[in-house]
Parts: sequence; C-alpha cells; structure tokens
Amino acid sequence: MLLQTAPTGLTPASQLMIAILPLIAVVVFGLLSFFFFLWEYKKNKTIIEKGGEPKPTYLDEKLLLVGIVALFVGTGLFFFFLIYNGLDASLLGGIIPTTSGLGIITYFIVIKKKRDREREQQKR
Repeated sequence: MLLQTAPTGLTPASQLMIAILPLIAVVVFGLLSFFFFLWEYKKNKTIIEKGGEPKPTYLDEKLLLVGIVALFVGTGLFFFFLIYNGLDASLLGGIIPTTSGLGIITYFIVIKKKRDREREQQKR
C-alpha cells in the first residue's frame, strides 16, 4: 500500500525502509559535513590563537573522494534498478548520483589543471 508501484512480495516494512533510506543518507551526510567543517574551524582557530598560521585548505582530495563515491554508488543503483525494474523512471535513482559524481570528478580535473598551470607560472 505504501508504494503502489512496488513489485508484489515486498512487505510494508521493507517498503518503508526503501522509502526512508535516501532521507537517512542525506541527513547523515549533512551531519558529517557540518561536524567536519566545525572541526576544521576550531582547529584553525586554535592554531591562530597559539600564534601559528594554518595551512591553506584545499578540498581537492576530498572533492575527488566524494565524486568517486557518488559515481560508484550511482552506477550500482543504476544497474540494480535496471535489473530489478527494467527501463523505468526509477533509473533516475542511479542516473542522478552517477552524473553528479562525473560532474564532481570533471570539476576536480579542471581545478587540478588550473592549479598546475598557476604553479608553473609562479616558478618562472
């Protein structure tokens, strides 16, 4: 009853889990991001209070990690939904994270090349 388009054989509890899982993932990601930035802020604040100078933060490696994870999660979801439901609108559940991951990885490559060019020009 919860998901009208769900294949038969799924119990209401499993349908509820399928419906809630993306919400839980977004909330957990948001909380982890918040506490990561809070930790970085407090670390830099402590370094400045002690008279030091914090290193500049480049999120390149973290950005690449997020892109790779999104790419693989999206690809896995895409093939799962393709096998489970066939060609259906549910494929968007895999296509969206896959293309997001590809976009983030492309952005990482562009930024990396730009920084390499800037470093090369500074050496001259």
